[in-house]
Amino acid sequence: MKTKLTRIRMRVISLLLVISMMVVSYSGCWSRVEIEKMSFISVVGVDRAGSDLLVSFQIVNPSALAKNGGTGGGGGEPPVFVLSVKGRTLPDALAKISQESPRAVRFKQLDAVVLGESLGKEGVSHIMDFFARHWEMRRSIWIIVAKGSAQEILLKGAPVQEKVPGMAIKMLMDRRDRLAPTHYPIKLGDFLNGMSMEGTDAIASAVSVEPMQEKIAGESVEDKDEDGNKAAAEKKEIVFEGAGVFRGAKLVGYLGPHEARGVLWVSGKIQGGIYTVPPPSQGTLGSLVTEKSSVRVKPVISKDNIRFQINIYDEGYV
Repeated sequence: MKTKLTRIRMRVISLLLVISMMVVSYSGCWSRVEIEKMSFISVVGVDRAGSDLLVSFQIVNPSALAKNGGTGGGGGEPPVFVLSVKGRTLPDALAKISQESPRAVRFKQLDAVVLGESLGKEGVSHIMDFFARHWEMRRSIWIIVAKGSAQEILLKGAPVQEKVPGMAIKMLMDRRDRLAPTHYPIKLGDFLNGMSMEGTDAIASAVSVEPMQEKIAGESVEDKDEDGNKAAAEKKEIVFEGAGVFRGAKLVGYLGPHEARGVLWVSGKIQGGIYTVPPPSQGTLGSLVTEKSSVRVKPVISKDNIRFQINIYDEGYV
């Protein structure tokens, strides 16, 4: 009798173990979405449109990138497309874009967030709160301020060498230009710290779209569009120059390229650069190529005044 009860207990225990393993194995994939059914957002642009937000989503077109070995544009398909919607809040806009897109919208490949100028002057605390709390957001996303409309940056900005603008932005920010450090790359985590910490101001690279200067290989300057206009003249590229300065959550002004370089220098974030200056004894210009730089900031307090003594050490060649 005892042997029979023992066998029954062993069978019950084995059955419970099997059920437990099945529950654990299925719990990790019950809500999964196949990659073919996802829409990956590369860049998000946020503007103010009256009482609403105008949110632009730059979505990667994988079918176009898959053609011609990933160079994009095969068969006339654009490598990315932009969907813009109006909403009272960012979650409201996200809900609307999810209704329009047949695929599940995902932020896992998000490279950058572009803040429109008018929105920045009004305040971006509620915008940053969304990106700080959303479960798919990474603190390494780049924050950029548009000189004008963020939607224009997404629609008209065309990198010369990269088909996906979001990837081009990421590469430019990661590189932290060693030859011409004239903008201020900043990630989401550092931008949030700059907004919230007392005594500091958040600074972000400023971006605009300018007429493309270089002729793209394979195109003639005489190429024309459907209306007979020169197509090359209509092309625009993304240009990073200067930086936007926030006091708290509001954009209060812009730094020029030389001022942005100065901030990088004083904060010890400069990683090189080429500086053209006239030599003291000659009228001709000379270029100093910086290979290594360091800075020492010393506060000097006298009575009720405080000033800073900044010593910058540069190593390079002419």
